[in-house]
Amino acid sequence: MSDATIHVRFSQPGWHLWPGATGRRHYLASLHRHLFSVQVDMGVTHDDREVEFHDLRDEAIDLFSGLGTDGNMGAMSCEHMARAIGGALAERYARTVTVSVWEDNEFGATVQVAP
Repeated sequence: MSDATIHVRFSQPGWHLWPGATGRRHYLASLHRHLFSVQVDMGVTHDDREVEFHDLRDEAIDLFSGLGTDGNMGAMSCEHMARAIGGALAERYARTVTVSVWEDNEFGATVQVAP
């Protein structure tokens, strides 16, 4: 394995909610919009485009888009989204993948998923 890691990023609008929100954060129990930003990090075995950036980004966008219906992610958290995307990519590429999902570039989560 090379010591190189590739990175791809994209942003997509979407909606989600946290049904268990109470107290000061009760408003999060209602469906609300974010601009979700996603970053995928993946080690590669050599330095000559083993995995093409554009292809990886397109795959990650398709996976993100498939998580919900018309951008509605329901009760999925950033962690849930990252784990779903990472799990599919780890399986496809047979390697560990790290995925971060951010809400409005302010709050986010990172998960590392092994194949």
